[in-house]
Amino acid sequence: MRFTPELTLADESVILMEVTASLRLFGGIRALRSQVRRIVARACGGEPESPPVLAVAACGPAAWMLARSGRGGSALGVRSLARALAQVPLDVAPPARPFAEWFQELGCATLADLRRLPRVGLKKRCGPALLDWLDRLDNVPARYRWLTPPPAFDAALEMPDHIEHAPALSWAVQHLVRQLCAWLAARQLDAEALTVLLGHDRIRPDGAGAGQSAPAGRSAAAAMPAAMPPGHLPQGRTTALDIGLGAPSRDPESLARLVRERLNRLVLPASVITVRLRATQLRAAQAPSLELFPEPGGAPRDHARLLELLAARLGAENVLVPAPVADHRPEQAARWAPLDPRGAGARAKETPGALPRPAWLLDAPIPLAVRGHRPFHGTPLRLVSPAERLDCGWQDGGPVVRDYFVAEDEAGACYWIFRSAGSGAEKGSDAGPTLQWYLHGLFA
Repeated sequence: MRFTPELTLADESVILMEVTASLRLFGGIRALRSQVRRIVARACGGEPESPPVLAVAACGPAAWMLARSGRGGSALGVRSLARALAQVPLDVAPPARPFAEWFQELGCATLADLRRLPRVGLKKRCGPALLDWLDRLDNVPARYRWLTPPPAFDAALEMPDHIEHAPALSWAVQHLVRQLCAWLAARQLDAEALTVLLGHDRIRPDGAGAGQSAPAGRSAAAAMPAAMPPGHLPQGRTTALDIGLGAPSRDPESLARLVRERLNRLVLPASVITVRLRATQLRAAQAPSLELFPEPGGAPRDHARLLELLAARLGAENVLVPAPVADHRPEQAARWAPLDPRGAGARAKETPGALPRPAWLLDAPIPLAVRGHRPFHGTPLRLVSPAERLDCGWQDGGPVVRDYFVAEDEAGACYWIFRSAGSGAEKGSDAGPTLQWYLHGLFA
């Protein structure tokens, strides 16, 4: 459904897609075919025993016939379509199957042979349904009931066996994430928050704990998980993983990687028998960027995705972001808080025309030595800015009176230093030998 909203589930495991309006968006029919083929192959698990057949034709019934015959291919012109249909076995057409034995006795094996027979005789012996089917193959528009995606996404998978370790659930989550992204594309939405629910084994009356082997009646030959409709999660304990995204997204790779990082850090309290994925917060999809040149250092969306990945890998409590407080004292104003992944894209506002502040503020000021009546840090420091008086803190019992300067060493590195106020030193003047200087920050 990411390629067209006009899609229907036809008979005999055939999916019909009307892609006329999507050709320009995806770069033509060949590019669209290759993308659809990759998506279908990925949904089938890579290399299935019977790979799906992809056929392109000018009308739905003709595409259905080419796909069901196993030949596939592309037949968009009148002549190419006639040649392709002429080689299709007759038993592929549903209206012709009840008369397969009669056609075999006549030596009629393909649609080309069927078209050579007189229409009047076919109508008397087979009825009008077969002729109507043949007419619909000749580029006659057919009406279909297009598939409508559900209003909310809530999908679950039942595991083929009890899963004891969370990383082993990655393949199931990846399968659900692909479904989610296709649903988001069909509804033109982006996900802002997801919830992964891990259903544990139900507690049995005999007192057996979760995570033990299944009963003898349980089949162990299941090779693929069974899709479960919403509301059918087996009753039992569940573990919920709430995942917030730094930037709205519907990219399957980034979403699956984010969920995998959370699973790698999770210790299961019991074995898992079901996995469910819900989209809890959504927003309208944003149009792609039309900027001619990419933003240096990456777009804000890339920065938000990096933060959400770090939070998933290290834990949100271990990723700190600036949370400044309205206080003139630097050590009080510079606060850090755990990352909220849902607000990872937000950045602290900068005050226009603010005084110079260092990129790195030390946890505590460091006393500096004084040599030659000048503060010393590796080399003698030279004051390159006027004094900035800081006189505050009296309201909460922590008064501070300081004079801050920007100082430069012999190599050109800049530092943020201060001294106790009231000494009368100005820019470029020599401080007294007993004056104590402190290093409080470093400029980038």
